[in-house]
Amino acid sequence: MTSEVQSLLRGLSLLEALAEFDARGATLQELSERTGLSPSTAHRLLTTFVEADYVTRGKERNSYVLGHRIIGVAGSVQLRTAHLRVVARPHLEAIAEESGETANLVALDGRSSVYIDQAEGKRILHMSIRVGSTFPANTSASAKAVLAFQNPDDALRLIFGDGRAKRYTRRTIVEAEAFRADLQGTRERGYAIEREEVDEGVSCIAAPILDRKGVAIAAVSVPGPTTRILNPTPERLGNLIVAHTARISQALGARTSQRRPN
Repeated sequence: MTSEVQSLLRGLSLLEALAEFDARGATLQELSERTGLSPSTAHRLLTTFVEADYVTRGKERNSYVLGHRIIGVAGSVQLRTAHLRVVARPHLEAIAEESGETANLVALDGRSSVYIDQAEGKRILHMSIRVGSTFPANTSASAKAVLAFQNPDDALRLIFGDGRAKRYTRRTIVEAEAFRADLQGTRERGYAIEREEVDEGVSCIAAPILDRKGVAIAAVSVPGPTTRILNPTPERLGNLIVAHTARISQALGARTSQRRPN
């Protein structure tokens, strides 16, 4: 890992830690203890953030608080997942290299799966989905992977709170109880399977990424022609993705086994 990437990760971890404190902010010592950074490193990064208006000095306890620039864009999926994208990138590339298929990093935003990064596969025919594209959660292996490792009742309320979900193909899951059963299968396997639920002839496998609290926050997915993704079995690709998402989760501080629900 280059020094530039290390510095970026340290800076992002500092902003994430600062966001966990209330409006009074946090002291240098508190941030150093929360992130594991030395006080000198934390101070250097905070000084840079203050100069750029991403952090400002608080009025109490010689503290630091998030600045107006960071608050103004805090709702952006790209900002919220900046640290995750840096950590996950080499694993996306490794999956794409080994499988030949395109590997995607996907976050759940309400009822939609949002593609936030991608490493393209080398096969002549491969799935290339534009970063920023969204798909309905009930059709997405990535959404299933995230929701399966959260509270299942919350997941069903999110997707089916106002009735049946929209059907896209004859295989689309539109009933809450069928979706619940699919999430159970995902928990047991450790990865989700999408069988031609949004496009005929296209399937996908995805596995969850856990944060340091053991909460599923995103997923890595590999879509492609059903004949390649699911045949003869989905296990080889599923186990490959799980191996890498487990390492991403560990890098984020997760301790919970990825094959168990939270």
